[in-house]
Amino acid sequence: MAVATALMIDTIHGDVSNIPVSTPKVAGYVTGTPDIRWTTADWDRFPHSGKIRINQDGFTDVSEAGIADVADYEPGAFTEAQVLEWVKLRKHSHLACAIYVAASNRASLTSALREAGHTGVNLWVADWSLSEAEAVSLLTTSGEYPVVAVQWASPASNPSTRVPDSAKTLAQANVDLSITVASWFAKA
Repeated sequence: MAVATALMIDTIHGDVSNIPVSTPKVAGYVTGTPDIRWTTADWDRFPHSGKIRINQDGFTDVSEAGIADVADYEPGAFTEAQVLEWVKLRKHSHLACAIYVAASNRASLTSALREAGHTGVNLWVADWSLSEAEAVSLLTTSGEYPVVAVQWASPASNPSTRVPDSAKTLAQANVDLSITVASWFAKA
């Protein structure tokens, strides 16, 4: 059975204006420096979009665990130990867990999660070697670690790809494209 999908575009605060307001889902940062962290006005720009909030600072306290939807697990953001603590805190608070992870780190991350006894954690996998169709084929809604989003295009991997509903390329707009399970952070 095919999974219903939706486009998601993410970027930093400085490039929010390059995301078309018609985008079904947007993802932005709730931590970081002012040029990265989205403002209330940035989020308000997308009244009809699903919204995914990313924590890239690695903070794991309860208040931080509650404001972000996704832990950014990559160099300069969350460490493996911080991811495990963040997941523990969110699960203790009965909050859903999702982790952004490069495809090359997925196996080691899921192994660490499994060893810590954490299952039911959603994954947003980054793999810029894929086409959009290949990214769609990776989406799942079941299992220990469902892949609910796949980032398949970035300014570096697909510089000439057009931003949907825009005349700009990914390189011009400085945005990333992901395909997601439609029900994951769908606009209510």
